[in-house]
Formats: sequence, structure tokens, C-alpha cells
Amino acid sequence: MSFHWLSGQGSESDARDVLRVRRLTIGFCILAILLGAMEAWRFRYSMNPDGVQYLDNAAAYVSGDFHQAINSQWSPLYPWLIGAMFSAFQPNPYLEFPLVHLLNFVIYLLSLAGFLFFLNGVLRRISPQKRACVVLIAFSSFLYCSLDFTTLAYVTPDVLVSFFAFLAAGILLRMSAGTAAISGYLALGVVLGLGYLAKAPFLFFGLLCLGMALILGGKQPAAWIRCGVTAALFAAIAVPYIWTLSNAKKRFTYGDSGRWNVIWMVNHVPYYHWQGGPAGNGQPIHPTRQLSSNPAVFEFAAPVGGTYPPWYDPIYWTEGARIAFRPADFARALLVQIQLYGYLVHRQLALVFALAALLLLAPDKRLVFAGILKFWPVVLFGATPFAMYAMVHADGRFFPAFFVMLWTALAAGILLGLGDSLDARMPFCIVTVAAALMLVEALKVTFRTVPARLNYEVAQRTQAMGLKRGDPVAIVTGDFDYSWARLAGARVILEVDFGKTSCPDCGQRQAEWAKAKPILGANGAVLVVSPCIAGVVDQPGWQQLGPTGVYAYRFTAPSR
Repeated sequence: MSFHWLSGQGSESDARDVLRVRRLTIGFCILAILLGAMEAWRFRYSMNPDGVQYLDNAAAYVSGDFHQAINSQWSPLYPWLIGAMFSAFQPNPYLEFPLVHLLNFVIYLLSLAGFLFFLNGVLRRISPQKRACVVLIAFSSFLYCSLDFTTLAYVTPDVLVSFFAFLAAGILLRMSAGTAAISGYLALGVVLGLGYLAKAPFLFFGLLCLGMALILGGKQPAAWIRCGVTAALFAAIAVPYIWTLSNAKKRFTYGDSGRWNVIWMVNHVPYYHWQGGPAGNGQPIHPTRQLSSNPAVFEFAAPVGGTYPPWYDPIYWTEGARIAFRPADFARALLVQIQLYGYLVHRQLALVFALAALLLLAPDKRLVFAGILKFWPVVLFGATPFAMYAMVHADGRFFPAFFVMLWTALAAGILLGLGDSLDARMPFCIVTVAAALMLVEALKVTFRTVPARLNYEVAQRTQAMGLKRGDPVAIVTGDFDYSWARLAGARVILEVDFGKTSCPDCGQRQAEWAKAKPILGANGAVLVVSPCIAGVVDQPGWQQLGPTGVYAYRFTAPSR
């Protein structure tokens, strides 16, 4: 990776500007590494529900259980990396969570390297005296978005997606400048293919990048050949997995998360234990088995694997669902996404004000527009995910790389439009204040409260009660997740939902527990774990699991 914008060539003034950029870059890189390491370390024992599925998926690949491993909800590259790391280190179950956070930190370092590659492509196109402003904008947005919107606390492939997005944007910038060699076209095909394996929506980003590469290459036959090689490499990586996935699901699919997010988030079909409805959304072919309605008891021991089968393969349990095109549903979804986008931009108001101030300083707004147009591939690439998710479902963790692309390209374009008549100290002061505010926010999110290690405490105390690895357990729906079961090696096969956790009539809740208890025992549960629900956990046989506020009930003679 060559950073010729850090070399000191040109006039004495240019040399001073280059030195300033070098110092800013080195300082920000050190800060990014320190803050990333701190966040990964502080949250090393944390686990989110999606993370449990990725760990389960990695275990299925490592064990060679490809029937369970091939999954249209969870993309494969992240589980492959997790599986490779676990195979190398052979950790005991209680070290898996810290080890996967170490992997997250390594991926974060790759994302930082990809960001530098992208930034290199931007800075090559502007004069040395303006580069420091772009570096401040770019790095401050990278730090804040990476540590807050994506965050190394979550076990998801979103940081991996950022890595591939930055690489693709950097290559497109070189194509736009006419400096991309054949190796750049080869690299783009590999990046787009691996990006798809990291997360299914990258398939569409890949097609967009291929289209832009065709436009940037011009009409020369050599350019078409290079783009054909890019497309061939992209296909060589993506098509075998698409074929494998489609063959496993016995229908064509490149991944089902997009379609099912419309069903879940737009049409409001339940994520878990869907038994049919609303009207127009079809009926499940093989839902989880409802054993009782009052309280609601569901069983799902087979045929799906994983710690919590309803979320390990939610597509299986909701197969038969279809999208209902109700205009009101889509209008509400669009409104929700617009509110989310407004919230995410509001969190970065310092950058908004900085760019607005720079725009106001421009003597000729047409020059600003022309400057931004020089970075049109980055602007288009950065804006596409926002448009793509607008009618479906978005989350802040999807967008860090794309926010960084947009802020960086807009800043560079506006600075190009300012010309050389303006005193360079004025925009530098404006941008420095904005970057300092964003840096303060990045520091604040890095030091946010770390959740208690309740999952570890519950896992250890259930094992002290006699729970063995591989034992089937039941859980009670509430505000405590099932990551403890992954640590203990248990499989959740039953779930009880007592409705609202408040207790207006504890006598009724006691009757519901009396009804649910024999159902759970008869269907193989060794243990039931529940958050504190009055009328249930205060009944005979329940044990509080230390200071966790979580309770367990062990069946003395479980039915196996």
C-alpha cells in the first residue's frame, strides 16, 4: 500500500503541509488502535443474540456438519474466520467470547488499513494545503462511526463489511483518476466477491461497483476486457456459494435476510414462533410447535441445530411466509428509516456544521458542485445503502463505512471548490473544531458502561446445579438472553412466554406455571431458566442463581 501523499516533495510550503498530514495521520492511527483495543477489551465478555448464531454456525463448519452450517440467514465468511481462529487456539467455552472479540479487533485493524487505502485515493486528488482538513474530517468520522455505530462490542460481520467497502471505494477512486492498473481490476473482483461472502447485501454493492467500473473504464476494448476479468473473479467467488446455498435450500437464493426483513420489519410477521397471520402473509409450513396457549409454550428441538434454533435458522421456521404489499406497511417502514437516518446524522452534527460552513465560504457554488462530481463514484457508493435499506430495515451498524465515504468525499469536493483565494487557516480552524467535537464523542462511547457478566455467572451456576454440556433446557421469555446457554454448552429446546412480566394477578401466574411445568418436563427439559417474574420464580423448586436476578428450576427426573 503506497501513501505517496505522505512524501515530502514540492515547495517548502507543500513540504510543511505534507508533514502536518503525516503527523495527523500517525496520531489518528495510534488513537484509533488504542481506542479500538480498549473497546474490544472492555466488552470482551459481552455477547449479542446474533453473535451466538455466528459462533454456532462456525462450530457447525468446523465439525463438518454442513447440513446445519449452510444457512441463508447468516453469511459464511465471518463464521469461517471464527472457526479458523477457534481451530487454531482450541479455547475452552469460557474463552470463546474474549477470543471472538480479539478477532473483531483484528478485523477492525484491517478496516483501518482499508480506510487509509481509501483516504489515499481521495488525498491524491487535492492540493497538499487542503489535505489536513480532509484528514481531520475523515479520521474523526471513522473513529466515531466505527466505535459507536458498528462498535466492537457486537459480534457481527459489519466491521468486515466496512473493510471491503473501503477497499472497493479506494479502487474505484483510482479507476476514476485513470491510475488503476490491471491489478486494481483483479483486486476489485476479489474484494466484491469476498464482500458478498461477508454479508449478502454486498452482492448489490458489487453489481453497482461493476457498473461504475464499466463507466470509468470508457469505451476502449482493453477497459471492457479488464472489467470482464473483474466480473469473472467476482462471479468465481460468489457463484459457488450461491449454488451451494440454493442447492441446500432446494430453491434459488443468494441469501434470505433481505426478503425476510421485509416480512418481519415491514409486514410485522413475528421473528419467533410465528403460527400464521396477518392476512396476506401466508401460513408457516413447519413452525415451532405450540404445546400450550396459556401460557404460551413452544418446542423446537428438531430439526434445526444451534443454541437457540428459532434464531439459528429463522427462515426454516417461517418458511411459507410471503411479502404482503400493503402500502401503509411500507409507508410506516419508510418513516421509521427516515427517523433513524435523521438520528444518525444528528449524532454527527459537528461534521454537518463544518461542511455547511465550508460551503458558505465558497465564492462560486458551481465550483463546489464540480469538485464533488470528481468524487461521484464514492458519493454514489456511499449513498446507495441508505436508499437500499430505506424501505426495509436499517440499523446504525450497517453504515459506518458509508458515512465516512460521504463525509470524506463531500469535504474534499467542497475544499476543491473553495479555490486558492481563501486563507487556508480558516477552513482548517473550522474543521479542527468539528473533529475535536467528534473525537470527544468517540472517547465518550469508548468509555460507556460495560454490561455485567451475568451470562458467565448463570452458566457457571447452572453447571453447579448439574447441567451438562449438550443438555436440553427451557427458557422463559423476558429481559435476559440465552448467551449463557452457549457458554454452558446447553441447547434451548423449549420456551415459555408468560406475557407481561408485571403481576396484576399472581394467582393466575402461579396457575400458568403449574400448567407449564409438566409440559416442559415431559418434553425433555433438564432445566428452566427465567428472569425474575413474580408468581413464577417464587414457587417451590426455583433457585436464585447468585446475585444475577435470574432463577433456575431443575427437573428431578427429566424425560429424555
